[in-house]
Amino acid sequence: MFTPYFEVCDSEGISTVRIQGSCCNTRCVSEQDLQVVSSIGETIGRIWKRWPGYREEGNMDHEYFGLDVPQGINLKVKVLLLAATFLLNHMFFEMS
Repeated sequence: MFTPYFEVCDSEGISTVRIQGSCCNTRCVSEQDLQVVSSIGETIGRIWKRWPGYREEGNMDHEYFGLDVPQGINLKVKVLLLAATFLLNHMFFEMS
């Protein structure tokens, strides 16, 4: 009910994949996974965020993001998912 849900559409407005997150997409959680789901409901990948933790000697505002999708997926869908990764970072995790 309160989970993030995004539809990734192609240039014609047709939904190609969906991105589904957990109910607690907050910056304070060190690990986040969002599922990339095909149009038939099959999980085909994930967008993830990792925070390395607090360190006295360094800036702790650094996080790692990744996109894991099958190698055979359409290139246009990969590009759209990469753009969605940046959008999700800005919407849920960016503070500055």
